[in-house]
Amino acid sequence: MDKDAHGTVSTGGVIGARRVVRWGRFVTVAAPLALVALDSAWLFLGATPVRTGVLWCSMVLLATCVVILGVVVARVGGHPRRDTYRWAVRATAVSPVPTDDSGTVPSTLAGPRWLSIRCVAVFVAVPALLALWATLVAADTRGTGRSVVLREAGAVIEQRSIVKIENEVVGHRRSGVDLTADFTVLLPSPTRKNGVPATFEASVNRLVRVGSKLYVGYVPERPELGAVGNVRRVELERQLAGRAVKVGTAWGIGGLWALVTLGPLACWWKEESPWRPTRKVTLAWRVLRVTVAGIGEHTDQQSRESADTADEQSCGEGTGRARALVLQHQERAVPFHCLTEIEAASAVLSGARGRLLWHPEQRRGRNVLAELVGDDGWHLSGAVPAQLAEEIEEAALTESASPDPERRVRTLDLGAGWLMTASAPVVVGFAVAFCCMASLLLVPDGGAWRWWTAAVGALAPVVGFIMQAMARDGHGGGGSTAAG
Repeated sequence: MDKDAHGTVSTGGVIGARRVVRWGRFVTVAAPLALVALDSAWLFLGATPVRTGVLWCSMVLLATCVVILGVVVARVGGHPRRDTYRWAVRATAVSPVPTDDSGTVPSTLAGPRWLSIRCVAVFVAVPALLALWATLVAADTRGTGRSVVLREAGAVIEQRSIVKIENEVVGHRRSGVDLTADFTVLLPSPTRKNGVPATFEASVNRLVRVGSKLYVGYVPERPELGAVGNVRRVELERQLAGRAVKVGTAWGIGGLWALVTLGPLACWWKEESPWRPTRKVTLAWRVLRVTVAGIGEHTDQQSRESADTADEQSCGEGTGRARALVLQHQERAVPFHCLTEIEAASAVLSGARGRLLWHPEQRRGRNVLAELVGDDGWHLSGAVPAQLAEEIEEAALTESASPDPERRVRTLDLGAGWLMTASAPVVVGFAVAFCCMASLLLVPDGGAWRWWTAAVGALAPVVGFIMQAMARDGHGGGGSTAAG
């Protein structure tokens, strides 16, 4: 991919940059889906061909995403977000239109589809990744080994009396006593009158003694294969089915995962989502001729704070005073809220001329949904304060829209090249996290190493982002971290 003398992506690299955009869209969709599939399979599916297929397909998808990120970084990584924004404007622009004040605007305007998808992907991927680490740490390895042999041989579950208890380890939890020990029971045998002794390790949530009964899984025709047991039948069924996480733990992690994902996502979708369907521009729309003047602050009646910290940053600061792009019309400044990194967007769009469009009745909260249509043929979705829009209309500064079916514009997706903002530390961080995840998935052994491995995997990407931010701050590269 070509760069100009200032290090920005040049016009000669548009084809390569568009390929990077397609790769970014693949990662945006593939990574959250793979994480959700891994979580769901590991929490609720037993050792079946379906879980094996989901496991390997998800790992292949995640590995592909890491490889794509590495290839992009090796070829054209480390760009400040301002450079990718500048390329997005050039790539989106179409043939210029006359810049008179006739009010001619496109007849249809589409919403920022991929910006919305990236925002949703972040809301889904982050909780799913955290839930995956918790699930892998909480995995019960007793669903492997002897349990696999018994499951394949057609084990049955019966209650058997304990004849010996050895190697007791008693712990205390909020729910009561937790006893881990080696339990011995007698399995019926057609050749031995007194039965065949079978010993297994089990954890129970109450104190038991010799003579107490446990649920035991064994093969009646082959008692020599041994047995597995538990005080709860549902847990023994889970163990024999090969499900990796205890039933209570699975539903606890799953419920918290759903709550952390769906709650914030629903609130964001209602209040902050940039998504909107393709809309027809009619004579009821209002048009205001504007010029992008830079960044400004104004008192916002509604606190605005975006949750998409990985791709786009919100214009709101959550304190009542909001930062936004300033659109200048004569002597009046109009704050334009949009989900972009505000400094980079201002540097790229300052001086651009166009028209601000909105329909007075299409609102979200205390804002009016608005579209900024540039003279170069791009359009950017956002919002303006409803009170200010009403004041502008009352001052007769706007005019009715004159939709032109022949005019074509493209949706300006400033964050489309987010892959190009990543750097080597981020790639290394995600590669380490993937290796840790693979080891936790593929190695059934339990022990403290699972906690340490999960901690390293969770912290590695964070350290990568911190190192990238420090490097850019030290070299004046804009300080914006990679999205994703």
